[in-house]
Amino acid sequence: MTQGKLDLESVLNPEQFAAVTHGTGPQLVLAGAGSGKTRVITHRVAWLIEEQGVPPHAIAAVTFTNKAAREMKDRVEDLVARHPLPTFLGTFHRYSLRLLRRYGERVGLRRDFVILDSKDQVALVKQALERDGLSEKAFPPRAVLSAISGAKNRLLDPTAYSQQAEDFFQRKVSGLYRRYQHLASQVGGLDFDDMIRFAVQLLEGDEELARRLRGRLQHLMVDEFQDTNQAQLRFVHALIGEAGNLTAVGDEDQGIYRWRGADLSNILDFEASFPGAVVRKLEQNYRSTQTILDASGALVANNRGRRAKRLWTDQGAGEVIQLYKAHDEQDEARWLINTLDGLRSDYDLREMAILVRTNAQTRTLEDQLLKKGIPYELVAGVRFYDRAEIKDLLAYLQALRNPRNDLALQRILNQPPRGIGKNTRLLLEGRARELGQPVWDVLTQDDLGSLPARSAKALGAFRDLMRSLQRLAEQLPLPALLDQLLAATGYMDLFRPEDPEHQARIENIREFLSAAQEFTESKSYQSEEEDLLVAFLDRVALVSDLDAWKGKGGISVMTLHSAKGLEFPVVAVPGLEDGLLPHFNAQKTPEEVEEERRLLYVGMTRAEKRLILSCCGRRRVAGQFQDRQESPFLEEIPAEYLEISQSPSLFANTQGANVHSFFGRPSRSPGYPPRGRYAGDRTVEPVAEESGGFARGSRVQHPTLGTGVILELEGTGDAMKISVYFDRSGKRRLVARYANLELV
Repeated sequence: MTQGKLDLESVLNPEQFAAVTHGTGPQLVLAGAGSGKTRVITHRVAWLIEEQGVPPHAIAAVTFTNKAAREMKDRVEDLVARHPLPTFLGTFHRYSLRLLRRYGERVGLRRDFVILDSKDQVALVKQALERDGLSEKAFPPRAVLSAISGAKNRLLDPTAYSQQAEDFFQRKVSGLYRRYQHLASQVGGLDFDDMIRFAVQLLEGDEELARRLRGRLQHLMVDEFQDTNQAQLRFVHALIGEAGNLTAVGDEDQGIYRWRGADLSNILDFEASFPGAVVRKLEQNYRSTQTILDASGALVANNRGRRAKRLWTDQGAGEVIQLYKAHDEQDEARWLINTLDGLRSDYDLREMAILVRTNAQTRTLEDQLLKKGIPYELVAGVRFYDRAEIKDLLAYLQALRNPRNDLALQRILNQPPRGIGKNTRLLLEGRARELGQPVWDVLTQDDLGSLPARSAKALGAFRDLMRSLQRLAEQLPLPALLDQLLAATGYMDLFRPEDPEHQARIENIREFLSAAQEFTESKSYQSEEEDLLVAFLDRVALVSDLDAWKGKGGISVMTLHSAKGLEFPVVAVPGLEDGLLPHFNAQKTPEEVEEERRLLYVGMTRAEKRLILSCCGRRRVAGQFQDRQESPFLEEIPAEYLEISQSPSLFANTQGANVHSFFGRPSRSPGYPPRGRYAGDRTVEPVAEESGGFARGSRVQHPTLGTGVILELEGTGDAMKISVYFDRSGKRRLVARYANLELV
């Protein structure tokens, strides 16, 4: 089996080798955490080109992030330096965008369609709510948008969605969905879900085109297959067929995007979707110690929705996992940062990461990092291209490319201020709705004389400005156009260099100009004939700050979701409490709980050498302290892998009480170290605190508040006060005489 050109046997283990040299037909590669899935994809591309003679233009590989795509491209480039790169190495959305830019008119799309970002989408939902006379309080725009996104991920148009609507909310959303699509069409906009949906519609509705594309595409690689949704599965089917040469790589244990539409059944039922598929497992881990692998493996083994696998490594057992049970979040942050600070003699700060379940957890951690003067980098904050000054410049460019994009035009109409106030804007927008025309058409065709003279003059000046910039856009390269745009609009006059905040905005604008220059020089758009401005706007729409993250600013602080695909020698996961991880919003169904367990598994398997866990006995929520129970997931990590220590304050306050978790089954309290190596000198037997038939930890039922768990009891008899954490409504304090509680 010696491979002359690539010598695969020297760089691949037997399972990787089998996946790389797979023949024809579909295969699923179950790649456990740290098992070298990117190596398999890139070496398979190289093997197909170098050893099998497959033309590079007949190969495509898709993944989910630009960062992963860039890494894949760089590795392939190193392996096949003598050959051109494959036709496509990029994300699902970039692949679908390429198809729609070329063939979108076949499904009714305009050639100059724009990509709507999340803020644009929310703005359209708000317009839809206003037009339908619905309250944003009753129909939160992001909840409506989430429902619409879910429908699109299942390839349901407004009519199909309305037919499946089961309740009042869904029936109303079906109408809002229709209105949202109409408004998006008016501005020539597609959201991210539309890009996949229309690509599927294109390929499934035009058999001749689909057959032609399949004839060109001989091999397709799909990374992170567990994160695909129903629409993306149909997209893959349309591209390669059910018996085509598909290599899907993924790990169901790392499926953490169910809330975003990912369908785990795509990987669990792969053989049903692609009959005759070969399934291979990659179980040798090249990242973590055996202790970390065994502990995280024992945790995720409690999930039903998975295929059995056991990861192993030849790197040895490594260090035991530290678990600290803190008094509160301040104590947790102090201990955690001190622990990481103590590791600086062995590890660089850039080799450390703190992974949190929610962004709100970072405040106390950041406070402690600042207090100790330890550099850190908060990952996935405000996206560069979402910053106000950058959004303004992008809106100008979008309006120059498509002036009928009302969202862009409304943003820049009075930015910088040019005397077009709110009343003028409302009159203009009202006139546009009355005529059923975009705002730009009203500006250029309607008689502005019906407006007050001052308003008409300001609008006329704006119209003339945009016309002159449109002429420049046809003549100048992008960087020069931006220079002229800034000069003509006077946009930079908004900022005073002596103001630190303004200076930061000026620097952001300069960075944006650099991005435009780099893009122009990179020739990363498809061809000389392609519209450079459109290509640049497409690139901006598909990029994220996390894609560009390089971990160069000290300790990395990020959410568990953001950490997917990353690895660090030292990883800390704080907040392992019931209601936080698993999150209280994700405990309605067994599937949601399993996803939370996978999320912790992903966090644990980011660690290479050292893993640190922590939880609190109480945590301040909305300004008030709430007692906490440790995460039930901690019960699922075998004792021999943990070294447990705890706050003396926690030990004194909890007295080892036995409590119940929100899952409705007994769980040891945060103050009681039941297993593992305990760093203290004392052990305490659990003691039940009972009064009037109730006890701390008892599950109770309230006629209107539902079920909950008793957190605290104060006093005795009818005057006793009972603190209860209800599953649906959070913590409530009740008087026993009037509480009307029943034990369950």
